[in-house]
Amino acid sequence: MDAMTLFVLVAAGLAVLSLYQGIVSMAHGGEADRLHSHQYMFKRTLWQALAVLFMLAALLAAQ
Repeated sequence: MDAMTLFVLVAAGLAVLSLYQGIVSMAHGGEADRLHSHQYMFKRTLWQALAVLFMLAALLAAQ
């Protein structure tokens, strides 16, 4: 496994983790959910974007 594959897997794993945190927060509801739901969404989309960028970089490097 090369470093780029590891980067993609870590970024994808962190996206799943932040998705899970958002779902748990939403399930509990309340004030904490209202205050932090946008932060979980931002983190998830950031990790997903990084995973996609790492995949594109890996594809371009393989050529």
